[in-house]
Amino acid sequence: MIPPNPNVMRGVISTLNKGSYLTSIPEEGKGTWNNAKDMQEHYDYIVLGGGSAGCVVANRLAEDPEVKVLVLEAGYADDIMSSKTPAVFLLNVDNAVTDWQFKTTPQVHAGGRIMKQPRGKILGGTSSINAMMYHRGPASDYDEWESLGNPGWSYKDCLPYFKKSEGFNDPDLPPTHPRGPLTNRVRKPLYETFEPEYHGTEGPWQVSSHYLHGASEGFVRASIAEGVKFNKDFNGESTIGVNKIQTFIQRDGVRSSLSRAFLKPKGVVPGGGARGTIRVVLGADIRRVLVQMKGGVKMAYGVEFVDHNNVPRRVMAIREVLLCAGAFGSPHILLASGISPSPQPSIPHIHTLPGVGANLADHLGIGVVFRARNRCHVAHKDFGYGRSLPAYINYKLRGTGVLTSQIGEAVNFLRLEEFAPDFVAREKANGTYKERASGPNSPHIEIIFAPYYMKKHATIMPDDSKNYYTMIALLLNPCSTGTVKIAPKKGSKSVNGSSPEFETVIDPNYFSESFDIRVMAEAVKFMRKLARRMNQDPEVGGREVFPGESAVPDDDDTKLGEFVRNSAETYYHPTTTCRMGPSSDPLAVVDNRLRVHGIDRLRVIDASVMPKLPAAHTCAATVMIAERASDMIKEDWRVPSQSDPIAARL
Repeated sequence: MIPPNPNVMRGVISTLNKGSYLTSIPEEGKGTWNNAKDMQEHYDYIVLGGGSAGCVVANRLAEDPEVKVLVLEAGYADDIMSSKTPAVFLLNVDNAVTDWQFKTTPQVHAGGRIMKQPRGKILGGTSSINAMMYHRGPASDYDEWESLGNPGWSYKDCLPYFKKSEGFNDPDLPPTHPRGPLTNRVRKPLYETFEPEYHGTEGPWQVSSHYLHGASEGFVRASIAEGVKFNKDFNGESTIGVNKIQTFIQRDGVRSSLSRAFLKPKGVVPGGGARGTIRVVLGADIRRVLVQMKGGVKMAYGVEFVDHNNVPRRVMAIREVLLCAGAFGSPHILLASGISPSPQPSIPHIHTLPGVGANLADHLGIGVVFRARNRCHVAHKDFGYGRSLPAYINYKLRGTGVLTSQIGEAVNFLRLEEFAPDFVAREKANGTYKERASGPNSPHIEIIFAPYYMKKHATIMPDDSKNYYTMIALLLNPCSTGTVKIAPKKGSKSVNGSSPEFETVIDPNYFSESFDIRVMAEAVKFMRKLARRMNQDPEVGGREVFPGESAVPDDDDTKLGEFVRNSAETYYHPTTTCRMGPSSDPLAVVDNRLRVHGIDRLRVIDASVMPKLPAAHTCAATVMIAERASDMIKEDWRVPSQSDPIAARL
């Protein structure tokens, strides 16, 4: 069998994506800017960014039949093969059609590397290109958010909003049930357990169990043998333990992106009738928020953007401007709008907020690759040329098979004292231990099991057709934090009075705290321990091929640290760059209702407002934030009493 070649795979997927665009039927209400028509409309809310949060906010606000919502999205529709098909999600990374292709500045403490920072430049945002892992994180993380001066953001307050968006598909339902399976997928009931009281079933965002390779089952067995408890439901009472991860994949095997969930259902876009209207403008590159002084108050009143033809446009909001551009995009737009820590050259300074672009936190992951036995059931062999075409045909016709896998199939969530007690004792004795977890039930490390060869975002493949799997340890509570800034883009200049273009300067400052490196080195040791246990399994096996124990021995802290420093990569969870907090917090950008401090009628609604990076895959938390913010906006714009005339608020 000829092994998979990432470059060839990207070429094939690119061709299929182009075919998807050519054969897709234009959707009413979605498309590029139509100046003759769009300038005639008046919009109550302008949503900046049609990503994960923006899709939710637009849908929920348009539940009011009197409301008109405009969504400005830089990318295009996500009805393409590489987005819809779970198993090929990594082919969206560093793809100009789907990814912003952000890069970091050289990371001083990570080998001087310039590292990829994938973010979705596509309707649905990163929910349209990521690994579809539905994980909320521990309850204590949200209680900590509230304790940081954000009333109303405890887990008790957030849980109803997690459930509101969720359309959990009970795997035990029969095909005859309205929410029963739509395919004849192979079930693995042992790993499809759940706690129903923690899930919603009526929301539009589908959460399901799908494909599970035999090697992933072996990982769960090995973890249990090493003393890791089996977790019935990572989104239930506890998130500690091992099991298959729940995924946002539809019952038909297609990714349930937030675009597909919230902007695709019939009647939502363009809306009308019992609903308000939504206009989604694609190819819109947002330049800045427009702010004016009115009655002694700084107030957002509109947006400047460049359309698909690179023509500057301006559009006004009757009620509010809602910034949903993500942990990189939202601080970028604020900075370009003159809302920044200090005045910047070529940008009129509007308002000083020291926290804009500060506090950047992210989950780094370190992968170790293992050679499996020939009979082991892994994805690597399934993606070889001899099997990939039949797999694709099966997926298109039946919605089943290996292409419904999102690769990161099974996970461990662990605390350091469980797998590295000697390390914890030593660090505490030295006075160097740093506890960043929110409580005793919040994990320090996640280990993702991928039945696939994963190096550098799967851009590097072996030159043979052997079987491989990878374990990736994520640092869930990093001590290191960084910044997002902007700089003038080379060659950019003002056109017809519009703002010049800026590039996003991302410095996560990875490993500036050496404790982060030492924690990840301990995780490498534990992954090797799991692999040794898996090697005893006649159906799996486990011989390390990268980095190799001879090259990086467990007993050599220097080499382990070098391996972590030079090989760790982002796992796509940037947050906290427009932190939520009270006005007494000097680095807070928004209050607990997500209103920008000091600027009226401007909110930030996305992962950037998280007060602290949760020990979770951040997409679910971002959607929860968007659900909660939508209700807040509705409350703030409720029909006023006669003593509070609407005219006084406009």
